[in-house]
Amino acid sequence: MFKKSLARAGATGIALGTLLAVGAVAPAEAAPVRTSVDVVVHTVFGSEVSSFEGNIPGCETGTVTEGRSTTHFTSWGGVYTGVKEFTCAGGEGGVDVHLSAVFGEFGSRGKWTVLDGRGFLDGVKASGSLIGTSTENGIDDRYIGSAR
Repeated sequence: MFKKSLARAGATGIALGTLLAVGAVAPAEAAPVRTSVDVVVHTVFGSEVSSFEGNIPGCETGTVTEGRSTTHFTSWGGVYTGVKEFTCAGGEGGVDVHLSAVFGEFGSRGKWTVLDGRGFLDGVKASGSLIGTSTENGIDDRYIGSAR
């Protein structure tokens, strides 16, 4: 009886050791690295294309065009809901961003989320807040948030 228990314990130990060794050798999937996003879009009212600069590696500058959107004006300002199409300088990548914002004499504020990425930004996930400052002929919208 003692020999059977010892044999069973030995077999269990070998099986456990094998599982631990396989677990130690199997590659661990790394968690996505979060990075901060800080991008400023310089919108000139009446222009179809705006420029941006920011801290996205490989996409520090580029252009923004208007996708599908709606704007509703109120007595205090307005409400914007739509898609902004960001294209990196050189055209190697870009993102489509859904933006919901309110605007008025105070500037603008809102929330944004990346809907889709292109090129080297394919698969990126990002979201955050927007704060805009009125300029002489438009608005400078600052997109702040995080990406992974």
